[in-house]
Order: sequence, then C-alpha cells, then structure tokens
Amino acid sequence: MRTPDRETRGSTAGLVAVLAARLTEAAAVLGSPRAAEAVAAAAASGPAVAGQAALNALTRCLELLWQRGWLPAEAVRAVPRPLSALASAAVAHACAGFPAAGLHPRWRADLAELGPPRPLLPGPLTPGLTSVVELVAALMALPRLPRTAPAPGGFTGATDRAGVDRRVLERVRGLLAKAESTPFAAEAEALSAKAQELMARYAFEQAVLTADEPVEAATGRLWLDAPYQGPKAQLVDAVATANHCRAVFYARLGCVALVGHETDLEIVQVLAESLLVQSARALRRAPATGRSYRHAFLVAYAHRVQQRLTEATAHARPDSTALVPVLASRTRAVETKFDTLFPGIRTRRTTVTNPTGWTAGLAAADQADLHPHRAVAS
Repeated sequence: MRTPDRETRGSTAGLVAVLAARLTEAAAVLGSPRAAEAVAAAAASGPAVAGQAALNALTRCLELLWQRGWLPAEAVRAVPRPLSALASAAVAHACAGFPAAGLHPRWRADLAELGPPRPLLPGPLTPGLTSVVELVAALMALPRLPRTAPAPGGFTGATDRAGVDRRVLERVRGLLAKAESTPFAAEAEALSAKAQELMARYAFEQAVLTADEPVEAATGRLWLDAPYQGPKAQLVDAVATANHCRAVFYARLGCVALVGHETDLEIVQVLAESLLVQSARALRRAPATGRSYRHAFLVAYAHRVQQRLTEATAHARPDSTALVPVLASRTRAVETKFDTLFPGIRTRRTTVTNPTGWTAGLAAADQADLHPHRAVAS
C-alpha cells in the first residue's frame, strides 16, 4: 500500500523529471516562447524542485559530455565566460558522488581545482534558470574530442602515465619561472642552459630505460587565452614539433590537441606555457599597437621560435646511433595515433599584413628562452 509520504515523494520525483526534460528541450529553442514557458514552469515549482530539475538537466548533459572525451575543467573552460561560474558549480555537483578511487588522476586534479559544490541557483529563480538553459545549450553544442582519460566508471586504477619525474619537473619549472621574470638576458640564458641540461639528461635516460617497453602514444590538450589564439596555436605547434609531438588547433574552442608520448607531452606543456608568457611580455613592451601589428608580431614570434627549435634540435641530436631505432619506433607510434584520431586534417596558412609587427616579433623571438626543448630532441 502506498503511503501519503511515498506518494508525495513519487509525485515530486516525477515533477522534477518532467521539468528537467523541459529545461533540456528549451535549450534547443533558446530565446523562443517555449523556452520562456519552460523556465516559468520550473520557477513556479519553488526553489527546491526547480534546483533539482536544473541539476538533473545539467548532470545528464555533462554525463554525455564525459562520454565524448571531455574533462571537468575543460567543460568549464569551453562555455561562455558569463556561464563559467554556473558551469563550475554544475560540474562539482554532478561529480560529487564519484568515488576518488574510481577516477583517473587527471579527473581528480580537475575536480580538486574546481573545489567543493557551490549553490547552483543562489539568486532569483527565473534569471538563474534562464542561465541553466543557456548553459545546457552551450554544453550540447560542444564537439566530440579525443579521449585523454577514461570517464568515471571506466578507470581501473591502473595508468600508463609516466611523464616527467616530479622532482625534475619542479626544478625545470622553477628555472623557467625565473627566466620569465628576470629583466637580464644573461641571467635568463644561464637559467635556460641549466633547464636544458636537466631535461636533456632526463630525456636521454628515459629513452634508454624504456627502449624495450611497448610503444604507444598518448593525447593531451592545451587551452589558449584570447585574443590571438591562432598565432598562439602556431607557437604551441612549433614546440610540439620539436618535441616529437603532433598538434591540431580547435579554432572554435581555443585549444590545441596534442599527440605524443607522455614525457614529451608534459615537456611541450611546460615549455609552451613559458613561451606564451614570454611572448605576451614581449608584446606588452613592443613600441606599436593595433590589431594587425599584434597579430603579425605573434605570428613572426612563432615562426622564429620554430626556426630556433629546429636548429637546436639538429645540434642536440646525439652522435651515437643507439637510439635511432627507438626514436623511429616512437615516431611511428605518434603518427599512427595522430592519423587515427585526425584523418584528413588540413593545414591552414596565416596571412600577415603588418611588416613592422613581423620584424618586431622576429626580434623578440630571438630573445626567447627555449631552454628545455633541446632535451626533447632526444
């Protein structure tokens, strides 16, 4: 026999499900009278029911996103900035029930960065629910991405992530931070040389130690700040190429997908982030302004860095031929993975219209610290 309490709970759960479905449907007709009606109906149900319906709609949308290769922090990063706080709260609520032991380390790191769940609808219901519908629409529009880590429920507790030794990486990052902040070129060069020495020694040692292990490439992503994401992506591509990785720019999302071995991917991220900081600093010091100048500056910066990376790679290649078959095998693994994930990829050329910005960008790149990259030539 059903009791009144059970009937109430059952009717409430049914109402929440209906409202969640209507909010999801409203995302497909954003701005229409139907969307406004769905928001009004949810708001009329009161804060508790409306909040649960909003959470259910967002959780279902996020679950689909996890299956399409996205990570928690990436979902927050990809939505329009006015919705990022709501997205962060929604992700934290949707993932609160996941046991930490069942999450890949990249998932655990993302969720730790997002922090504990915050109120989903802290203000007036109608504008809050309208934002929920807008967020659902934004999340539903995101494309499928190559999977960089298993979704919750797919992680077995074992990971093939090797990466750079934490102690080595911490020392390199410390050197890079000093190189980015010092105003003295000689000091930056000394710091660069030390970081290069550390990474080169480590890369060669790891290549020898793992020569007999199965060779399989991994994937990663690096997100770029606006504006001028195109030239910044070219800079990341230059670093990736020097580190035996391949890169693809998602212009609409503002991120670069990377394919390579775990150690190389980590080196790419550390060096690329440092060079992006250095290029931004150099651009702030540039004498001229204007969009065409800045665009030309950054394109030239990436172009010259590519040349310097190529030259340094040639100089850093060891005389011994012992690693030649190992490096060839690793290259084949990267190319195979890349071709599988990105068949038919196209190369897009960039046009520069400001020669002054181009010249200034080349000069700034000549002063950039490319320290660790020679290590990756191994």
